[in-house]
Amino acid sequence: MSQLMDCGVRGEVRVHHGARLYGREGEFAELSRLLHLPEVRLLTVTGPAGVGKSALATAVLATVVPSAADAVVGVDLASTGDPLAAWRKVASGLGMSGAAVPSPDRIGAWIGDRRVFLALDNGDLVAPLLAPGIGALLGRCPRLRVLLTSRSSLNVYAEHLFPVAPLPVRPRGRGTGISVAARLFLDRVGAHYRRDVLQGGDLRNISEICEALDGLPLAIEVTARAVGTMGTAELLQALRSGEFPYRSQLLDVPTRHQSVPGALSWGDRALTPDERSLMRRLAVCESSVDLLTVQCLGGLSRMQAAGRLDSLVHKSLLVSAKRAGGEPEFRMLAVVRSHYRKQLARCPEESAEARARHMDHYMRFAAVAKSGLRAAERRSRWLDLVLTRLPDIRTAVHGLQARGAHAEVVRLLLALDDALTVHHLLPEAAVVLERSLAALQAAGPRDDGLTPLLADALRTAGRWAMVAGDRERAGELLTRAGELYERAGVPGGSAKTAVFLGELARRAGDLRGAVALAEGAVATLDARREVRGAAAARRLLALALAGLGDAGAEEPLLRALDDLCSLDDPYARALALVDLARVRLLRGRGAAAHGAVREAMELLLLHSGGPADVVLALETTARAAPDRSDAERQLVRQVLGVARTLRERHGVPPGGDPLPVSEGEPPADCLSLEAALTLALSVPSAPEAADESEADAVRPAGLTPRQYQIAELVAEGMTNRQIARTLELSEWTVVNHLRQVMNKLECPSRVHVARVMRQRAG
Repeated sequence: MSQLMDCGVRGEVRVHHGARLYGREGEFAELSRLLHLPEVRLLTVTGPAGVGKSALATAVLATVVPSAADAVVGVDLASTGDPLAAWRKVASGLGMSGAAVPSPDRIGAWIGDRRVFLALDNGDLVAPLLAPGIGALLGRCPRLRVLLTSRSSLNVYAEHLFPVAPLPVRPRGRGTGISVAARLFLDRVGAHYRRDVLQGGDLRNISEICEALDGLPLAIEVTARAVGTMGTAELLQALRSGEFPYRSQLLDVPTRHQSVPGALSWGDRALTPDERSLMRRLAVCESSVDLLTVQCLGGLSRMQAAGRLDSLVHKSLLVSAKRAGGEPEFRMLAVVRSHYRKQLARCPEESAEARARHMDHYMRFAAVAKSGLRAAERRSRWLDLVLTRLPDIRTAVHGLQARGAHAEVVRLLLALDDALTVHHLLPEAAVVLERSLAALQAAGPRDDGLTPLLADALRTAGRWAMVAGDRERAGELLTRAGELYERAGVPGGSAKTAVFLGELARRAGDLRGAVALAEGAVATLDARREVRGAAAARRLLALALAGLGDAGAEEPLLRALDDLCSLDDPYARALALVDLARVRLLRGRGAAAHGAVREAMELLLLHSGGPADVVLALETTARAAPDRSDAERQLVRQVLGVARTLRERHGVPPGGDPLPVSEGEPPADCLSLEAALTLALSVPSAPEAADESEADAVRPAGLTPRQYQIAELVAEGMTNRQIARTLELSEWTVVNHLRQVMNKLECPSRVHVARVMRQRAG
């Protein structure tokens, strides 16, 4: 900033070298508004290095009107490293003379009652040291106003913070134009090469380059100047491999503004040794970090981690990235991560320790995720969290394999099985798992208790192969798993393996063999009180019995659903309900099948299922849907079209159940799993058997026929389980309906529901 700026309004906003202030229209307007509010006397423009704080402040100050101040004084504090040097610069900017040792008191006496606008630029190194003096100045000079640009705030009561974020890296709205960040990149490409990068391929590369640079203006400007000797594709590849080709040769730009690393190195002087160490350690992370991550990688107590994390956020080295419904998270911009990784690489011992802590943290993360993924209230959050942390999980897995810690790799992958299934990561995970399996098996016999873990890994790998449609490989892996369980004396593992072998037998047409394996597994798992495993065995038993035409085929599934009510596991209930619908279809009970699969889809929509689960639910819905009108048949064809598309997209092997009609074209907006389930839920149910007009006359207003039916059975003294068996519903469904009955009848308990229903009966 210049030392003295006139107060007249200027024309189009321009910054360094006459270039327009890209993408800052909103910030420009808001900052201008704040600077004209009388109550805002201290305003700090803050944000990461290279985000454009100084450029924005300079542009806004050029519009300060005469009525706002008698003088606008700009002071660049970049070269000052202590308070005395900073106050000398301020005094010089104000035109003070004869003050050998300027102080806030003397400067305040000089300003007095005049209307002065003091703009302090690049205060990063001295901002915390100037805070008491600035507070004193504002108290002594009632018409003084201060604007500061700094990565760190002053932390005084009078301060108003104005954070500046990186530029948007995606086009605004739903148009097909280029983003603000990409426009800046194009403007900064040298004039000799600019016309050469306006082609489609280059524009796509430029958009991805801007995303890799997190929309940071300084990084974009300098990287763009490398275009010419390097093509956009080569630049993008360099960025993806962690290289940042900075080649600025502008002679009139300070060294610290010629690259983001230069700006960060300059700002490093404001960090404590502990903060620098923590930044180096956090740089091993690929994705967001939370308080627990900081605690683990820094080797800190929870309170120490909270304090240092807060300091790094306030110094704009970490950016808030809070997820909806989750704990606060923070991310490091890519160029910042690269800077501190290079510092870490110069300290081999610290680097080794940081990476070891990172691997340990993600092994613990996976162990906690295992239980979270099976809890109804936490499942969605953990699915989201695993996907967010996937780059770090990959890094941890590769690091563990490089160290030969293959048992830890197996434990981590098995713990994340549910999330890997939902996010369609099984093909990638299977390659990693088999590599560690091979290494463990190559190590030969062990006496360290790893045999059950090896058997678990083989069973999981076999299931994943079965999901991928490779039945031969699945059978081989599952057979080996069963042998290991037998050798180790783990009957529960043998029984769970038998369930998968039974499913392979069922798919191959050996229904009686499948029944035998399922019955043996049910007996073993019931005896061990393994509810989830026993429910899976009953699902197989029911499907096999239904294939044989057994009239009691539904019974195992109804028992499984009852048992699963004791677990907080909506995903397991959804799978059982889909299989119940399939069994009912085999028995010719389409309306009852449709009710079961609808309930399953509601659970999958709320709690997320994998692609194979959703596809099976969609196809079962289509088979169970009533055939009443052309419109309904068209809807069913669309559901089948979506199922076909999802199978192709996610590599789900063909199912064995017969489909009712030819497939139609899927709606363009129904190709996500959530949208597909929503579409399938719009398929109408079969009509209730009861006469609606007669029911309307007798049931309380607001109750559906099913709710009225359940209320009547409550009045008869039935338990939820008895009602579920009578109506062929899951106990969970009865509980939900009964809750609605109590709300509609304004009854605090089922006893009151029974009383109301008896009174109505006379």
